Amino acid sequence: MQIRLFNSRTSCVVSVQHLGVVEHQLKDQPNDAPKKSESWILHTRKRATGIALARIRRCHLPVTSVVSNPTFQLSKRYVMTSFGRSLFFAAAAVCSASLLSSVHAQSSLSTGDGLLKVTSQMPEEVRLGESFNYTVEVSNISDQVTLHRVKLAQKKAEGLTIESVSQQGEKANEKQSQSEAEEKNRGSKNQMMIQTLKPGESRTFDVQAVADQEGEIRSCLEVVSYKPAICLTSEAVKPQLELTKVAPKKANRCNVIKMEYTLKNGGSGDVGPITIKDSLGDGLATIEGNNELKFDIDGLEAGETRKFIARVYAAKSGEFGSRAEAKATDSDLSSRSKKTQTKVVSADLIAMVEGPNRLYGNDLAHFTATITNQGNAPAEDVRVNLMWPEAANLADVSEPQMKSNQSSKQGDSKKRSEGQPTPAKSEQDSASNQSDSGNGNEQSKQTDSPKMAEKMLTIDTLKPGQSATIDYAIRTGELDEIPTKVKATSVCTVDVAEDEADATTRATATAMTRAKVVRLPALQLTVVDDEDPVNNGSEVTYTIKVWNEGDAIDNNVRLTAELPDGLKFVSADGPTELKEEGQSIQFAPIKKMQPGDEVTYTVKAEGDGEGSVRLTTQLASQSLSSKITAEEPTRIFKR
Repeated sequence: MQIRLFNSRTSCVVSVQHLGVVEHQLKDQPNDAPKKSESWILHTRKRATGIALARIRRCHLPVTSVVSNPTFQLSKRYVMTSFGRSLFFAAAAVCSASLLSSVHAQSSLSTGDGLLKVTSQMPEEVRLGESFNYTVEVSNISDQVTLHRVKLAQKKAEGLTIESVSQQGEKANEKQSQSEAEEKNRGSKNQMMIQTLKPGESRTFDVQAVADQEGEIRSCLEVVSYKPAICLTSEAVKPQLELTKVAPKKANRCNVIKMEYTLKNGGSGDVGPITIKDSLGDGLATIEGNNELKFDIDGLEAGETRKFIARVYAAKSGEFGSRAEAKATDSDLSSRSKKTQTKVVSADLIAMVEGPNRLYGNDLAHFTATITNQGNAPAEDVRVNLMWPEAANLADVSEPQMKSNQSSKQGDSKKRSEGQPTPAKSEQDSASNQSDSGNGNEQSKQTDSPKMAEKMLTIDTLKPGQSATIDYAIRTGELDEIPTKVKATSVCTVDVAEDEADATTRATATAMTRAKVVRLPALQLTVVDDEDPVNNGSEVTYTIKVWNEGDAIDNNVRLTAELPDGLKFVSADGPTELKEEGQSIQFAPIKKMQPGDEVTYTVKAEGDGEGSVRLTTQLASQSLSSKITAEEPTRIFKR
């Protein structure tokens, strides 16, 4: 092979038989040829190497590159032995010469395997007897091959003394291995040792030398040996899941509850498929009606974050808490969130009704209904139904009047009212499960109560702690008792839920009271003469009227009339038979006299005397504790 040495101005060609050719010749001997001894083979190898070194030294210019080219064709292919390769390195030397020309001369050497490059820079002129410095840079020019135990040797040169060899950055390089440091300390001033040289890495040596004689000075550096090694790398990663769950601390039973789940891969490696689960528990459900939430994730890269929003609803009020858990499908990697606690609130209605215990006759029965929200959420669209007997009439009703902080007033109302409130339940109530409030006596009375009329009013919003009052009046008619009932209802539904029945809540409260109607008969009695004064011997007619202006029936109504002296009985008439006994006229009793009934009696008498006289009438009945008396005076005169 040819080893060509080039510089910028000239070149010389040194034809050297490469040891590989010698190896080929030694191995390709005929079978019948005399076998060469090992000493002869070693001698032949050393001689070939010596010739190569001798011819290289004849090139008196700085070397910039070395390339290998074949000078002849081999009849057979061969493989260079490891021993031949090492001797080839010894033969490939960088010869640096000091000439009286420019300031510095730079030379470089690249090994034939493309792994190592050596570059040296030396002053082209130095002073005799004075120390000077030059540098040697060793570079690993491969992509992925690490070189171990790279060894360079400074050949002994005439007229040049090496004072010291040091590697740049040795003191600052704390990662230098102890073995490398010991190797350098152990070596001579003419050696350079690099324990490890990674791909793309370079090391620079500072060489301090002194010129001992005038003239041309040579410094020759040879690559003694190095060991290439391919290093395989793999990055160790650690994926880490971090699951966070956020839920509201307080939620309205009538609204959708939003829960946010955030899953982050805070580690350094990717994670495959992941499943997030959250068991909501009894009372909470997804929009589809499931009690367990589930999210499937195809995977998370390192540092990636995914967020999910779940919409659930509460089937009842109360406190709900749970933890979510994320699990990787293809590994044991998992993460649990902190437990969240959500208080689901709802409206809680209570109804009260206040009115008189009794009333007289046809007086109006005045009642006040009070609806209070004792819950911790607003009651929307509250419907209030007022009920009374169809035989009576609703005379008047007011619009709902809003009030706050009615607890004390409600306590007083409860004492005054016969009706008992029924608070609303937090759970869903059905109409069949609703019952009117009141004690046992009222319940039994309701069974026999007359058919009820009804009027509905609406309260848009009843906030927590707020009350609404409604005043209404009932005309009793002919009833002896007026039952009245108040029912308040607030219904809300989570519209997006698929199970409408489960997503509907109903807050209902009822109250009832009764007013007794007290009715009394009120008999009235009048007597009037048709002529006054009356001539002696003439007749006078007395008209007697009796009527019941009360509210109740009166029984056994009896009328008697007493004629005074000066009047003589002529005749009498009335609704019942009469009996005359002297000056006394007695009418038979009227068995029943309804409210508003009126009867008329007449008595005819003749004047018999002179002066003023009085007709006396008396009325008695079952309801009267004493008789009613009415008199009519008449004056009698003589012509």
